Amino acid sequence: MSENRAPETGAEVPAVPGVDVKIYLPKDPEKDHGKLMGFASVSLGGVFAVNNIRIYNTENGPYVSMPSTKGQDGKYHDICCPTTKEMRQALNTAVLSAYEKAVEQERPPSVRGALKSAAKEAGVREATALAQERNTDKGAR
Repeated sequence: MSENRAPETGAEVPAVPGVDVKIYLPKDPEKDHGKLMGFASVSLGGVFAVNNIRIYNTENGPYVSMPSTKGQDGKYHDICCPTTKEMRQALNTAVLSAYEKAVEQERPPSVRGALKSAAKEAGVREATALAQERNTDKGAR
């Protein structure tokens, strides 16, 4: 996925300069965390940090939730949030792209991938051995 595309719509999203995203995946992947997929911390230009951003798995795909607090009305309100649609899309794109990279790094290699790699390596070794045999045969003649 391109980092300049909104994950939900694929629409072009302006890149945000100076955004550093750190992803925190659940420590125990076997434990049921409900819809929570992970947390993120975002540094904007190295001068403003937003912590406790949550990433949820929803029916409509991944959702980035800004830090919030419960108000007197019983509803949750964002503590800080992007003020424009473009900035929200850019922030969501940056967080979800970083999340995908973190998951790829954490994910153990698949059995199928390991078998393909082993077969490829075995094929290279076998081809090298055959080439050496041919060279040895030519010298013996």
